[in-house]
Parts: sequence; C-alpha cells; structure tokens
Amino acid sequence: MGRYLGLSLVVAMALMAVLPSSAMAACANGRCWGAVGVGPGGAWGNAYDYPSQQAAAQAVQNSCQGDCTTIKTFFNSCGAIAQGDSGGWGWAWHVSKQEAQSRAIAYCVPNDRNCRITTWACTSR
Repeated sequence: MGRYLGLSLVVAMALMAVLPSSAMAACANGRCWGAVGVGPGGAWGNAYDYPSQQAAAQAVQNSCQGDCTTIKTFFNSCGAIAQGDSGGWGWAWHVSKQEAQSRAIAYCVPNDRNCRITTWACTSR
C-alpha cells in the first residue's frame, strides 16, 4: 500500500505542476476573463478563463452561434444572467457563484416574474 500511496503523490504533484501553468496561460496580467450572454429564442452562452474581455465575449457569441444580443463580461469572479417569463432580465457578478446568481435574480425580479438563472460561469481565479 505504501508504494501506491507514493505513486499517487508523485502523480498528484506532477498534475499540480502542470495545471496551474495551463490556467495561467489562459489568463493575462492576473485577470481571467469570463462572459455570459443571452438572446432571443432561448439563445445563451458562457465562457471562462480567457486572456481578455474581447476573447471572452467572442467565445460567448460563438457558443450562441451569433444569436446572443446581451453579453456581460467579468474577471476573476462569477457572472450570471437571470431571465423571467416575459423577457425581463438581470445580471450580476460576484466572487461567489451563489451570490452572483442570487443578485442576478434580484435584479430581474423588478422587471419580470418567475426569474430564473439562464446561464452562469466562474473563472478559475
């Protein structure tokens, strides 16, 4: 059993050495950018860990197949968009996913009813 534990530790240390550098490569100047977007007909998209605001927004537009009409960006945090039954919406960002979602719903409620999270994303930082 000691041999397997030693091998597991070596593998874990190797992964830790590789993973942070790949995450760092995706982010630039200490900022990991993310974006969330929605559009007509139920279109939505999200992106996280991009090196720039523009790259994150473009990734959302690509995942929406060009149909997102509202795109919001954020860095080193989480972002969320909530939508209601009649097209009203709200968006928010926060370091906590739950708080970003809760705030997005709170911003949606004055504009519509039955607000719910449509899309969200969190960066690795």
